[in-house]
Amino acid sequence: MKPQLIHIDPENIDLNLIKKVASWIREGKVGALPTETVYGLAANLDRQDAVNRVYLLKKRDRNKPSTIHIASPEDVDFFLDILPPSGYRLIEKFWPGPLTIIYYQKDSPQNIGLRCPDHPVTSLILKEALCRVIMPSANISGEPPAVSSEETQRMFNGQIDFIVDSLPPSLKVSSTIVDLTLKPPQVIRSGAIPEKEIVKVLDCKRILFVCTGNTCRSIMAQYLLKLYLKKKPSLAEKLEILSCGVSASEGIPPSSEVIELLLKEGINVSQHTSQRVNKYLIRSSDIIIVMEKRQREAIIGMEASAVNRIFLMGNFLKEYQDDIPDPIGKPPQYFEEVFYLIKKAIEEIINWL
Repeated sequence: MKPQLIHIDPENIDLNLIKKVASWIREGKVGALPTETVYGLAANLDRQDAVNRVYLLKKRDRNKPSTIHIASPEDVDFFLDILPPSGYRLIEKFWPGPLTIIYYQKDSPQNIGLRCPDHPVTSLILKEALCRVIMPSANISGEPPAVSSEETQRMFNGQIDFIVDSLPPSLKVSSTIVDLTLKPPQVIRSGAIPEKEIVKVLDCKRILFVCTGNTCRSIMAQYLLKLYLKKKPSLAEKLEILSCGVSASEGIPPSSEVIELLLKEGINVSQHTSQRVNKYLIRSSDIIIVMEKRQREAIIGMEASAVNRIFLMGNFLKEYQDDIPDPIGKPPQYFEEVFYLIKKAIEEIINWL
């Protein structure tokens, strides 16, 4: 029996067809879905009969796990333990997209592969499926994967239940796989993303400065560190410097005093806008430097796993060892005193790095 061919226009998506295909997967049917890389065989991981069919169809080694595909990068928390900071930066840069991440499965001793495909139709199907969907490439193991609905139909003639014919794979090459459980993390399959691009993200460190409103202290620290790193280009290219505030309103410009002080250093921050700290910024940062102890406590309250990555800025000042005070609402001279403290701390941070 031929598989049911479902045509879904990516420019005018029929949500009824999306729900129909999603229900088939949920019920245990096996079918083929397009992604931006290749076609994949989709099955409900919680239906062992469907999973067995996929392995038989592909003639795949039973000991080789299949990757779970998710609808959105935000779904990562449902499946994986908290990633190392570099893992979240990989997600930031390459998801949705042709990257598979292997990491520790939440509440399980086993590792799993996870991918968020960049395909408008398949992403909606995955969202509507309401189940864990595995989707290994549509091919017999060891043979090239199918990159069109026609190829899929020829390859699995009468052996699968449905094929979604929609926006065809544009990359026509499998995803790159990176294993974050290894020390150091390694690319274990080259694919659509060049290995050097993965390594570049893995080798980089993110430093996050945190104050209250992200309009003065954290901005001073962020841009002074960037300025001083210009003298150390080999270090600068492996660091990303950001700032935020625990109580910040989004999109507020720096205080006029800070703009003036930094202009004297040759730094123009007039285009900077504030951002509020969030769980993602915390998780994706290797080093978090706060101005006050209360900001440290606020961050730990949001993400306890960050506790060993948080440092108090005053601790970089040997004769100070205290909070860096908030100058907002104080006279210009007070801003200058705070600026001096931060500048001295940044000089010590450079040596520490």
